[in-house]
Amino acid sequence: MMKTRQERYVLVWVLFFGILSGCSKPILTTVQPSTAYPRQILSTDGSGLFTARAVWDHDLPSETDLNTSFLSGRYFQLPDVASTGNHPLAMRTSEGTSDNVVMVNVLAPSGSWPNPRIQEIMINNVFNDNGTDADYYLAIAVANGDADAVVTINGTDVPTILTSAISTDYFNMHIPATYGYPIYHYSLHVAFLENQNWGSTVQVALRNHDGSVSPQMSYTFPSSIATVDSDNDGLLDQWEENGYTAASGTVIDLKALGCDPKRKDLLVEVDWITAATPDPSIWTTIEAVFDQAPILNPNGSSGIEMHLDRGQGGVFTGGGTVLSDHTSMDFGPNPMSPGYTDFYTYKNSSFNTDRLDLFHYGIFGRARPNGSSGRGEVFGNDFMVTFANFTGLQAFATPRNQIGTFIHELGHNLDLCHAGSCDNPDRNETLKVNQPSSMNYLYQFPAVSLDCDLISDNAFGYSQGMLATLDETNVTEANGICDNLGLDFNSNGSTNNTGVINLNGDSNSTDISIDYNEWGAIRLDYRAAGSSWNNN
Repeated sequence: MMKTRQERYVLVWVLFFGILSGCSKPILTTVQPSTAYPRQILSTDGSGLFTARAVWDHDLPSETDLNTSFLSGRYFQLPDVASTGNHPLAMRTSEGTSDNVVMVNVLAPSGSWPNPRIQEIMINNVFNDNGTDADYYLAIAVANGDADAVVTINGTDVPTILTSAISTDYFNMHIPATYGYPIYHYSLHVAFLENQNWGSTVQVALRNHDGSVSPQMSYTFPSSIATVDSDNDGLLDQWEENGYTAASGTVIDLKALGCDPKRKDLLVEVDWITAATPDPSIWTTIEAVFDQAPILNPNGSSGIEMHLDRGQGGVFTGGGTVLSDHTSMDFGPNPMSPGYTDFYTYKNSSFNTDRLDLFHYGIFGRARPNGSSGRGEVFGNDFMVTFANFTGLQAFATPRNQIGTFIHELGHNLDLCHAGSCDNPDRNETLKVNQPSSMNYLYQFPAVSLDCDLISDNAFGYSQGMLATLDETNVTEANGICDNLGLDFNSNGSTNNTGVINLNGDSNSTDISIDYNEWGAIRLDYRAAGSSWNNN
């Protein structure tokens, strides 16, 4: 019988992975995390894991095979009803069972399992392009998706496989039931679609094995094979594979810069004035924040690869220019604020226009006319860090303050405002106690708190949207923001107050404070329709 296209593609993968698996039994070394909740997806490390399956409760009467990632035991999901305590896990292929058995400690469930939430839809591969339509493997990144979850396209189930996941031990030390949307893991599901028209739009959802379904998300296919941007980073696949040809005729080798069409890349060039010379130590931290972002890519990797050109040499020689001094700087022209230096005066002289489609541009300056610490185009490509004149706790000399402000202002370029995505109605509300983000003024300088006490943990980045919503008209201080850790919101010396409490210090006490999913909302393609980019 003639096989379908999807079956033929799967057969190729089976043969490929079968060759990689070799003929020896698997070796299991570690499981991450080793303490987890029922239904959480974990990852294994070892060798010979291609075509291996995870064996739960090895050598016990309750021994069973687990749902794993496609053709591999690299990722597996704990049983929904796994009992509390230690369970032996082994890996098995047709060649035998791993000699090493790893114990997995299962915690008691805390609250109900959240419905899945689609983070992003990308392209894993394109086949059979005929100019009008093509076959696709879509890569759907999901929060709290099951290993055997099924993707639906316009309401119809399509073949779906799990390929990778991110799982942490964060909730081993917290109480998931006190969170609005606890995230146990992120997973990447590849779905096969045949004969999809270029430029068409579909509605995508994911259904877990308990029947819970994610909200639908729209996805519009590229207009042609030439415009495919698999990872949605604004850099077309053909640019990343073959080089980008600028209007001048210059070819920029993105591959030499480290770009990958199947992993998100973020290109940033940075210059500064002498008075605002950034501390050299900040760059590795900023790059690590994006590299460790809770984001999955079409190739199964996680994070965003940031390429910061600060003139460090090699292929990065565009940035690091020391600009002439100024009293203040802003985007211009602005007749309401005379006497400042126009950001674009610097850019026109120091930024290579061949990079306009590729790089964000940032300047560390002295000050803005209104005295603020910086400014970033909302969903654009330009930003500035401007607090060299600050003193006290916000002094520019502190690397922590420079990192937090850089990530904050670049976040505006990525379409984030002070309270989550700029599409949200309360986008400019800030000082929210339940939004752990560098976009929040509460954490821009002190750095983000990763737990429930509002005290900085010297972390940076954007929120995942996990904390519970707070209503200022009905606050219970004893509940705090999570883990039932009481907080003195109104600063009266007690954590036993209830009722109306102003949480963010604004002019009213009627706000509904929501922790938005910022990492899932960032937009890397500043050339897209609706952006603030003006080709400058």
